[in-house]
Amino acid sequence: MPKPVAGSEAEGGVRTRTDRRRETTPQRLREAARVVFERDGFRNARLSDISEEAKVASGTLYNYYRSKHDLLHELMKVVSAELTAIAADHVSAQQDPVRRIEEVNRIYIEAFRRNARVLHAVYQVRDEDERLKAQWDEVADHFQSRVTRAIALWQEAGLVYTDLDPRHTAHALTLMVERVVMAWTYEGVEYDAETLIDTLNKIWLRSLGLSARPKPSPGPGHS
Repeated sequence: MPKPVAGSEAEGGVRTRTDRRRETTPQRLREAARVVFERDGFRNARLSDISEEAKVASGTLYNYYRSKHDLLHELMKVVSAELTAIAADHVSAQQDPVRRIEEVNRIYIEAFRRNARVLHAVYQVRDEDERLKAQWDEVADHFQSRVTRAIALWQEAGLVYTDLDPRHTAHALTLMVERVVMAWTYEGVEYDAETLIDTLNKIWLRSLGLSARPKPSPGPGHS
């Protein structure tokens, strides 16, 4: 009986090298697209640059994705999942509103900044692509809805100003954070990270009528 040749299907359903390449190629293309979109922006990115970055033939790319929009849509799925999973996967069960705001804002700002250039590419073309607009709106609605509910609950508990409309306040605060981080990341505005996060937190807390807890003083022997 002849032996299986290299690259052909072996006995027992063993995957071939070709199978493995087919499984990894879409991921390589997505990773390459991220590099190119972050470097060049959506408008200047070319499919040929993405193929070159992924080290695949141009024809291979078209076997998986028809356009730059398709690649950006796939990338946005990953970014959206990371951003909307923050509350469930990365934030502690913090009940104190002050600590909760400080913790969530820090994690969200850091995650948004990691993905800001992909989000900028989406922002550039979302009005001409309904899928991308829906993905952008889904992320925004996720945070705005959570903050709206939190404000309403804190109002019921008498912790924040009761004359604030929860939805309008949530939109104003979350859009402020989004816009500032966008300016910080790709518009050339320079901020110190810790000062920015601290300032945004103070704006949130004072807008809602909450007071930041004083930070503990250094113990003996600390300068």
